[in-house]
Amino acid sequence: MIDFGENLPEKRYIDLTPMIDIVFQLLIFFLLTSIYAKPVLPVRLPESASAVTSEEPEITIGIDGNNHLYLNNQPVSSQRFKPEIASLLDGRADKTVHLLSDKTVDFGRVIEVMDKAKQAGATGISVVTDKRKPE
Repeated sequence: MIDFGENLPEKRYIDLTPMIDIVFQLLIFFLLTSIYAKPVLPVRLPESASAVTSEEPEITIGIDGNNHLYLNNQPVSSQRFKPEIASLLDGRADKTVHLLSDKTVDFGRVIEVMDKAKQAGATGISVVTDKRKPE
């Protein structure tokens, strides 16, 4: 070997710069993607063995665990529900709505909301459930 007379000191530390760069890129990625995330109602859906996964519904009715009513993820009072859904259904060819209800909500409340939707012009109501895991 040829000796050039210089001894380079060994690195005795780990360079953390690449790891910090990656962590910041992940942070930016999650911040940007969370901006565009659609808000979801905090409901625990009942399960059904025949549940089908479909596209995002156009008109959704939600009832959370506290019996609060939502129309397309926006809170709405019981008095304003019928006129609001009637205006959404006006002029549409497909007048089907999708109902998301927490499994702890009283069945009578669900029927009341379904009845108001029918009176407002909904021709079909699809009840949204989670897919039950096979036993």
